[in-house]
Amino acid sequence: MLSFLPRCLLTVVFFALAGSRTNAAAPTAPTAGAAFREYREYPSTSDPALRLFARFGCATSSGVLLVKMHGWHGQVKTPHSDNIPSKADQGYFVIEPEMRGRGDATGNPDCNGWELQDVVDAVTFARTHYRDRIVSPAVVLLSGGSGGGGNTYALVGKFPDLFAAAVSASGISDYAMWHTFDRKGEFRDELEGSWDKNPRHMKPWIGGTPETNAEAYHSRGGLTTVGNLLTPTLAIHGAEDIRVPALHARLWIGAAHGQGLGALVTYLEFAGVGDHRGHYANETPEQQKQRVRAEAEFLQTHRTPPAVPRRGSFVVAGYVKTAEFEVILDSIDRVGRVDFDLDAGKFDVRSATAKQALVRIRHGDAWRQSDVACRP
Repeated sequence: MLSFLPRCLLTVVFFALAGSRTNAAAPTAPTAGAAFREYREYPSTSDPALRLFARFGCATSSGVLLVKMHGWHGQVKTPHSDNIPSKADQGYFVIEPEMRGRGDATGNPDCNGWELQDVVDAVTFARTHYRDRIVSPAVVLLSGGSGGGGNTYALVGKFPDLFAAAVSASGISDYAMWHTFDRKGEFRDELEGSWDKNPRHMKPWIGGTPETNAEAYHSRGGLTTVGNLLTPTLAIHGAEDIRVPALHARLWIGAAHGQGLGALVTYLEFAGVGDHRGHYANETPEQQKQRVRAEAEFLQTHRTPPAVPRRGSFVVAGYVKTAEFEVILDSIDRVGRVDFDLDAGKFDVRSATAKQALVRIRHGDAWRQSDVACRP
C-alpha cells in the first residue's frame, strides 16, 4: 500500500497568505423568502482565469446547504440524460456546480482533480452571497449520481471534514477499473483524450491509460482515499448496472469496512436494476420509492459536521484539504500520505513519486505555509 513511501523533509518557512479573491460580479441577492433558482458565475480560488458557474436555488424561505453533482457527460445549464436527478429540494438551499468545460464554465475537466475545488468555492460563495437563505451554514450535504457519484466518493476523501452527509448513486470509485470495463468506449475517450469529436479542444481528463499512467488514475478515485472518511455516506447501486458496474460501490464499501469505518457507510443495492441502457433500467416503482426515501431520510438524519482528529493519517491524492490544514503535492497525478499531530504542529508527508509538496496550516484567520522537499 503506502507504508513503503519514503519520508519527506519539511522546510519550515511560514508566512501569512493573502485573502481570497473576489473576481466575480455580485448581482443583487434574491428577494428574501421568495423561491428562486439562478444560474450564475462565482469566483475561483484556484485559477483567476477560470469562469465558474453553478445553479443556486431555494424552494423555501431558507434551507440547509445541499450540493448536487451532475453526470459525466451532463451539465447543469442544459438537461442531460447522464444526470441522475435527486428529488431532495424542499428544505434545502441547493447548489448545482457546473463542472469545468460544461455549460458556461471555462477550463478543462480533470476528473476529480482541481475541478473539485470549484465545488468548495461554490459553497464558500453561497455562504456569503446567500447567507440570509441558509440554515446552519456549517452543515453541508452532498449528493451525486453516475459521474456525480464518482465526484461524491472523491470529495469526501479529499475534503474529509466538509460534508455532514453524502449520497453516491451509481458512482465510480476506481477510474482504472471503469476504463477497463468500458465496453462501448463511451468514457475512456475523455479519460485518455483520444475522442474524435472535441470542439472545445479539451485536454485529456486524466491522460493515457491505466497501464501507461497508473498513478494518475489511482489519484482520481474515491477508493484511494476511502481511509480518510469522516462523512456518513450512503452508496446506492443497481446490481445489473453496465455503464458503472456495482463492483465500484461494493469495493468502496468493503474498503471502508476493512479500514474500520463501517459505522460511517450504508449500502443499498437493488437486484435486477440497471443494464446497458441506464443505471436504473428495470427499476420497479417500489424500488424507486425505496431509493428516493432512503436518500431523503439519510440526508435528514445526518446533520453534524465532522471534525478532523487531533492526530492521524490521511492519504493525499493530489491534495487533501481540511479546516485545520492542507497538503498539496506537486502534481494532481501523485499519491502520498500525511501523518499529522495538530497539537505538536507536526506534519510528516511521504510519497514515492512527488518531489515537492505544500503544507498549509491554519493559525486563527490566517494560513501559514511551508515547502516540503521529498526524498526519493
